[in-house]
Amino acid sequence: MKAILAIETSVPEASVILWQDGKISFSEKFTTDRNHNSMIFEPLSRALEQLQGEKLSMALAGTGPGSYSGTRVGIAAVQGVAIAHNCPAIGIGSLAATQIARATGPSMAIGDARRGLFFVSEITPTGEATDAELMDGKAFTERLTQNEEVHLFTFDDPAKLGLSAELTQRVTQSLPEAKWLLDIWRGLNVSRQNELQLKPLAPAYLRPPFTSKAKGGHPLLRQTKK
Repeated sequence: MKAILAIETSVPEASVILWQDGKISFSEKFTTDRNHNSMIFEPLSRALEQLQGEKLSMALAGTGPGSYSGTRVGIAAVQGVAIAHNCPAIGIGSLAATQIARATGPSMAIGDARRGLFFVSEITPTGEATDAELMDGKAFTERLTQNEEVHLFTFDDPAKLGLSAELTQRVTQSLPEAKWLLDIWRGLNVSRQNELQLKPLAPAYLRPPFTSKAKGGHPLLRQTKK
């Protein structure tokens, strides 16, 4: 039996699925808000019960970008399950794991990167998302108007991106789901699948997670005067 577990927790509307021998045998969505670490255990347990003692072939995790804590909790859960089942733990970018990204036609994930910056990430012909590009508001608007044939989607409320009414109408809110992680994985060629299995499982960030320095007066940074 071939069984694949997939977990997507980069947004509050999280999901877990189990795929067994060609079909999804378990699927559950749950709203986590800021409680990913406690909410994930029950649906994860119910998914693993479906195995009835069999082992997983692999476990997939959505790597974001998205919720800082949510993404890390999902990755940790997948790593723990993979250790218990002695199977690969594989990360797939969450930006491509949406219904619009999996639909036919070119699409692009966009969003607010905070601190005056925005991001864009194109969905490649192979179904994965490119690394997010950060830019200011002017460059962001210019980028979105370059190709009217591209389907634009965001995890956020389109109305909060500060775009013109015309551009806002082109943007659809589309959230990542565990079932689309599986869909991406199954659509990749063997070479790319092997590459992802060798890649360390880690969260994807729009910018480095540590952007501030401790104040000079911090006790750990003080030097003893002689």
